[in-house]
Amino acid sequence: MLLAVTLFAISCDKFEKASRNPYAMESSQAKAESYVQPILFKTQSNLLSVFRSTTAMLMQYSVSTSTDVTSKIVANYNIPEGTSDDIWSGLYIQYGNACKMYETAVKEKSLSLQAVALVLKAQLITLITDTYGDVPFTEAGQISLEGAEINKYTTRYDPQKEIYRQVIIMLEEANDLFSKSEETNFSPICDLTFRGDLDKWRRFGNTLYAKVLNRIAMKVVEEDGGVLELDEEWEFVDVRGKLAELYACYLSGAGLYPVMRSRDDAALVPFDYDNEYMHTPFYSTTNGIWNAVAACDVLMRRMLDTTENLMKEEWGIVGTQYYYAYKAPDSGGHPIDPRWDCYYRKAGAAPTQMLSADQKSFFANFLSSQGNSRVGRMTKGEEASALTGLTFNLKNADNYALMNFSELLFIFAEAGARGYIPEASVIGSYQEIFADAITESILEWRPDLKATDSEVTSFVDYINNGELFSGKVFNSDNALEAILTQKWVSTFFIGIESWCDYRRTGYPLLKTNGPAAENKGILPTRLRYPSDEVYRNSVTHQEALDRWLGGTNNIQTDVWWASTAESRALRLLGRQ
Repeated sequence: MLLAVTLFAISCDKFEKASRNPYAMESSQAKAESYVQPILFKTQSNLLSVFRSTTAMLMQYSVSTSTDVTSKIVANYNIPEGTSDDIWSGLYIQYGNACKMYETAVKEKSLSLQAVALVLKAQLITLITDTYGDVPFTEAGQISLEGAEINKYTTRYDPQKEIYRQVIIMLEEANDLFSKSEETNFSPICDLTFRGDLDKWRRFGNTLYAKVLNRIAMKVVEEDGGVLELDEEWEFVDVRGKLAELYACYLSGAGLYPVMRSRDDAALVPFDYDNEYMHTPFYSTTNGIWNAVAACDVLMRRMLDTTENLMKEEWGIVGTQYYYAYKAPDSGGHPIDPRWDCYYRKAGAAPTQMLSADQKSFFANFLSSQGNSRVGRMTKGEEASALTGLTFNLKNADNYALMNFSELLFIFAEAGARGYIPEASVIGSYQEIFADAITESILEWRPDLKATDSEVTSFVDYINNGELFSGKVFNSDNALEAILTQKWVSTFFIGIESWCDYRRTGYPLLKTNGPAAENKGILPTRLRYPSDEVYRNSVTHQEALDRWLGGTNNIQTDVWWASTAESRALRLLGRQ
């Protein structure tokens, strides 16, 4: 992919200009540090759009309220062409900028900014390959580099396994450069996420490393016994051993690989309602379009006790009475998930994969006595929560998480349950990490609460001791289902993370063969390459199709790390 045109960046010592427009174009004198904020902001803006349009629908957080039989409905696996292009067209530009940043940092002899650039490159290319599979990598991002001779668009596609080898090397090199650098922090104007704090950047890079290792661990264990060959310098990585080392660094707060230690280390990308250069991608979205995305009952049934739901059939329409109720704790229901109305306003929700006529009838009848829909919509800051009195605003928040601290704890809990981390391989140990992960996730969404509040402790206790997973409370047999189901709840509004976990593990267990489901009832395993690759990059594009997709740009072939016997078997349950 050679789409990586240079986005000119600011010289961050010009504070006055930066505060007015942090994305002004001024490439010729751009310092390496000046690339950081534009890359982070544009990447996160793209991921927010992708979550709402794609991940939320595929992963049964949301459903579309469109009842037009001709509509392409992502939740039904009928994915519009433009939706498939979003990550490709948005993130390859930022990948090119990260390549340019690295080259500039080398010229400036800045070890720390070389490390930051490597972390950004690793983050971006994993997002791209996790979406499509084999993608351009070795030859990608060259247009932005000085002296690159680009004559035609013939960038070859690299196998995903090879890309992950190089990503691991990038992250190892980044950590090594951070450790050797004696530089002070760079300008906070150029980095509104970590304010130029190199320690936080190193922790973010190694936390990303934990995610990368966890992403490929099942496949590498199945395919190569847990050891992935790298190159002559780095030789190999033992994915289980490295995850254990990262966990040891987390416990001690020391070691060679410092990772996130608290919510203060989270990668939160700021947005600003009052600054036109920092608007969210939803800033100008009308209420009508925003409200066209409704809560899905698959998520809400996990967050609320819906045992008193009066709908008599899971699919289809039964008469005219629709009342989606939840049983409150004081009426014998289970504790309410404190995050539910951070996500959606109103407890009502709609089934996914319904036929158009049934969906139309559902929304027409599922109304209050005043004629208002009982189905929840994503929060947009216009009304306070009935339970907390707080106003949550997904539409125009002042920051969104690129990666939360709780995600690291979920990774360690899963690794412990799989036996990858000896210190956390007994049920008491990984269940404790799991409980901490849920607690941290709640507090990430609910800053008004403390870990010791009964609203938090009662819900966490319920998940660990009362919630049923495959018909039983938490135990060593269903621990992975419990951990990954709660991770799915917690990664709401975070890019493609939950979709990756589902393809990688088969969790959460999702019904994927509803009456309107297309793609043979298979929740898409990848997105299609953009259509213009057919004529822009025809030779190498076709080579990629022939090499691993059977000659067709389908959305049923597993990406490399998702193709494991365990994952395939669990995902099959959703079609049975």
